[in-house]
Amino acid sequence: MDHYADHWLSNKPIYLTDMDRCVPGSSLAPDAAHRKWRVFDYQSDPLSGRLIIAGGETEAPPVRFPLGVLRGWHAVSIGAWRLKDWYLHDMPPQLLVRLSGEETFSILRLPTRPAPSDLVNGWHDWTGGEELSECFWKIVDLSNRDLELGQPSWIETGRDGSQITRCAATNAAYVKLVPLTDAEVSAHRADSGQASVPLYAHNDVMMTRSKTPEELCRHLEPFGDSDFTRIYWEGAMGDLSYYFQTRNRTPEAPGREDFFNAFGREEAVSWQRWRAMGIDPLQVVAEATRARGLEFHVCHRFGGFRLAPVHDYWDHGDSLYKLHPEWHGRDRAGNATPRLSFAFPEVRQHVIDTYREMVPYGIDGICLLYNRRHPLVEYEQPLIDGFREQHGSDPRQLEPDDPTWLRYRAGVLTAFTRELHDALGVPITAIVMSNEQENLANGLDPRGWVEAGLIDTLVPYSDLPEWNHTAFSWQDPVKLTPYAELTAGTSCNLAPCFHTPQMTAADYRRTAAGLDAHGADAFFFWWGDTGSMANYGGQWNAARRLGHVDEIRAWMESGSPSLDPPVTPIHRLGGGTVTTSRRHDHHMANPVGAWG
Repeated sequence: MDHYADHWLSNKPIYLTDMDRCVPGSSLAPDAAHRKWRVFDYQSDPLSGRLIIAGGETEAPPVRFPLGVLRGWHAVSIGAWRLKDWYLHDMPPQLLVRLSGEETFSILRLPTRPAPSDLVNGWHDWTGGEELSECFWKIVDLSNRDLELGQPSWIETGRDGSQITRCAATNAAYVKLVPLTDAEVSAHRADSGQASVPLYAHNDVMMTRSKTPEELCRHLEPFGDSDFTRIYWEGAMGDLSYYFQTRNRTPEAPGREDFFNAFGREEAVSWQRWRAMGIDPLQVVAEATRARGLEFHVCHRFGGFRLAPVHDYWDHGDSLYKLHPEWHGRDRAGNATPRLSFAFPEVRQHVIDTYREMVPYGIDGICLLYNRRHPLVEYEQPLIDGFREQHGSDPRQLEPDDPTWLRYRAGVLTAFTRELHDALGVPITAIVMSNEQENLANGLDPRGWVEAGLIDTLVPYSDLPEWNHTAFSWQDPVKLTPYAELTAGTSCNLAPCFHTPQMTAADYRRTAAGLDAHGADAFFFWWGDTGSMANYGGQWNAARRLGHVDEIRAWMESGSPSLDPPVTPIHRLGGGTVTTSRRHDHHMANPVGAWG
């Protein structure tokens, strides 16, 4: 049985369409008003009702939507006005949802309507038509529960210290509930924890918008009810630590007056706020991760000792890069490069000590982020001297791809991995490049690490060169085979990473099936966060069950039926007639028990 979203359930859905039943009623208004949800009438085929909406300046307060006398297990989806991309200027619409009694909101990224691929024939719909669609949220026992809805908001800080609250545009048009039969409840419960392939999610939330522990935990909330078993949280970058129990710099950027972009200022102010509250974000996420039954692994971004000028607010203050020019990388011509080299023992020891600082947070493992700003070893003097002593020649006189030189240079990071392994005694995950040749060209030797038993999880970032995370990776899963042969029969798990903005729910499923068939032991997601993936859209409905590979294969064998959410045209909105769309693509069942 394919448990994708609510597609597998047999009962007719119940549509609750009068969203103006939210309480308190004082939080609703017929027209746009600050701190009020605006109420619109709408009519579609077959639904009609009243939706609530709030814009970027509204600061709408949380409201409660009564579910009445409902009992038992239901699949819950939220229907929304499918806003067009050109209505939105800064970020996609989002809605906060939780059940009464829950501590943490889920962040739902609401469906939007992109520009048509055919801008001539699609012009009619793009300018005139309006639509509804929906986000599947979860299956849950609704007995004695109500829904609570909210608008995401955050603080923006000006150069003079002035603050203003901004919000994500949001709306809710209906609540869709599908009651489960007794057999379906049993199947749902039995399915929990039965994935054949574990999923791992990396998260580098910079906390520019999280003001409270609850807001921070929203970034972990989706993973508790999924096939994910690990969270990889970014704990440090270079000599910058994302926690307070540290000897390193932290992101407050004290004294900094000018930032290249608002993001830098917001991150600094956010960290100043966390320190003033006496709350360590790493402790918050460590406890929240374990509370959801997931392992908590911490990451270090090795290429972060020196950043590009647009990001140099991260270098603010007395950084190691500024204090120790003698540790800078050197290119073939002897020029300094914008990174610290791991050829120097002091640099390696700094990273080891930083990982050691994070151990008391209750970590289950560490991750070596080799997937940015490579290489970490180049032509530094200790390497030149060591190679000359061992091989009798200057590596700068050899071809850059000379295999003897590349193997020698890769020994530095192998030694570093061994130092980490011996010092910390925790599982180690390493992210590497597309193939053996590219790894060696950048000082990485995953073959040596696996054969020496130094790492526990190997993550090929992509089958494409230079850490390309924009293009669609692993379209040919055969490219995983060399890694599968390397890890076969060892204690090292192979967890290829895949995720690009272009991938649909169907792409996720087909990619997972292909990688599983070619030796993957787990799947890793670099952007495993609420902004990119874990946002209750179509991608997430596929991603959270990608460990059920047999289910995916059965879906493919049955012809890969559509995974798209329902879409239905709106005929009237806010008292006015909407230009009827020429496309009529809804597949909603007839509403049962609808209000409106």
